[in-house]
Amino acid sequence: MKAVLALCAAALIFAGTATADDFAGHHTQTFRVVVVPGLTIGDLPQLASEGAVGLLVPNAGPRTSQGDAFAGMVRGILYNTRLARPRDRVLIHVHQSLSIPTTGPVIVVGLPPASSAPNNRRYPIAVIGHGYHGLLVSSLTRLPGLVSMADVARTALQTPHALTWRRDDGAAVSSYRLESQIEVARTTTMPTSVLVLSLLVFIALLIPIGAPAAVGFALIANLALGTYPTGDTASRVALVGACTVAGALLGPRRRLPLALLMVGTLVAYGVMMIVQPWSLALAPIGPELTSRFFGISNVLETLLLAPALIGAKLLMERWGWPAFLAVGALSLAVIAENRLGSDGGGAIVIGVAFALLAVRMARWPRRYVLPALGAAALVVLGLANLDAASSSPDHLRGALQGGVTGIANVAANRVPLAYDRMLHQWWLVIPGFFALVIGVAAARMRPAAFALVAALAASLLVNDSPGPVMIAGLTAVFAVEDGLLHRTLTVPVLRRVLAPAPALEQ
Repeated sequence: MKAVLALCAAALIFAGTATADDFAGHHTQTFRVVVVPGLTIGDLPQLASEGAVGLLVPNAGPRTSQGDAFAGMVRGILYNTRLARPRDRVLIHVHQSLSIPTTGPVIVVGLPPASSAPNNRRYPIAVIGHGYHGLLVSSLTRLPGLVSMADVARTALQTPHALTWRRDDGAAVSSYRLESQIEVARTTTMPTSVLVLSLLVFIALLIPIGAPAAVGFALIANLALGTYPTGDTASRVALVGACTVAGALLGPRRRLPLALLMVGTLVAYGVMMIVQPWSLALAPIGPELTSRFFGISNVLETLLLAPALIGAKLLMERWGWPAFLAVGALSLAVIAENRLGSDGGGAIVIGVAFALLAVRMARWPRRYVLPALGAAALVVLGLANLDAASSSPDHLRGALQGGVTGIANVAANRVPLAYDRMLHQWWLVIPGFFALVIGVAAARMRPAAFALVAALAASLLVNDSPGPVMIAGLTAVFAVEDGLLHRTLTVPVLRRVLAPAPALEQ
């Protein structure tokens, strides 16, 4: 436990020392900011004729309101409504107008209703003047056309990471298409996660040798659908399910091809996050698009543990420790590299997973577990500091401030951000219970299962999505349990059912 806390502190230390404050120094408000009551995305064509337009995310968290959105807008943050109202310094002046301004420089904003409402809608934003024309582009979302509330103050003050634009003569149409794609992406996450988990249950019971490839195929299908975001919710969920079954039936069985599939999945995610940063934002299983817009979400981080651990184990058995270290470095880069969308909690989870996998693969005594975790903490800290020194703003540095002194605040925020949610999602404890039981049973025999269970425990401590992590965690457990359920449940039942009836005595 001390070593896990050291990993947490390591991530917080690098967050505090590497943070660059966009609002440092004195800035003059270059753009007026005008709120137009009742403005909707139906007004985008008129706004697009005057300047550059986009869709505005008002808040993070499950609910929003005009007051909550305004509180974040004037302070340059994406305020999470699960937390107390922010007390940061007010950075910009905001005006209200009953009509849409037509002369710049001005930022025109639509806000949610005054009463509390679900945070499942986007609102119009336009930047008029200073040459803005087309579709707004945000470095905070990396999804062209989607704007974070934190972008408003940066653009009004023309600080680093202010909104830019790209030429698009049909910006309003592009915004409507993006809105449709976001709606589909947000409604596919839970159905896709549950479907993949359900299929893995049957695969683990009936054809366990195909379980690792099934997860790999599901992840590749997810990435492909993010890269080419077409189709409605049902068709996208069905396609991921079909690829999961195809992976179980047709995927590689031999060790080297399977290892290459596992590592190739990680490589594919890393490459697409470089070439097309928004690819995962529109994937069936991707970021929630209210606080995280690019990079690896907690659910994907958990699912990717399966190919990471399986690939590292198989390649180490063939090529030794250099291969193990290479897969570990690749996994850390895909999940925690700043420019790809750093997940600080994911860095900790990867550190725990590979430290304990190394202990089991090397057949070291249990007393080596804590030193291995400590070494992983140093590696994560060192690599994170080097990476953060040359990277753009990321999720971790944007969320955490103050270095070690921020640990208490982050710990306090775990309750509203993570565990209060479980009161409303109590049913998600069920897959977590089975993940624990099956994972612990498999961990007694399998190094990958041992490392995965420890990583899931770390994830529940440091991440803010315990419910979805439990679903993805159980899916990953089925991929690494190596036929345990088949041997202990399916085979005995089949023997009992198929056993010949005893002969009747004459």
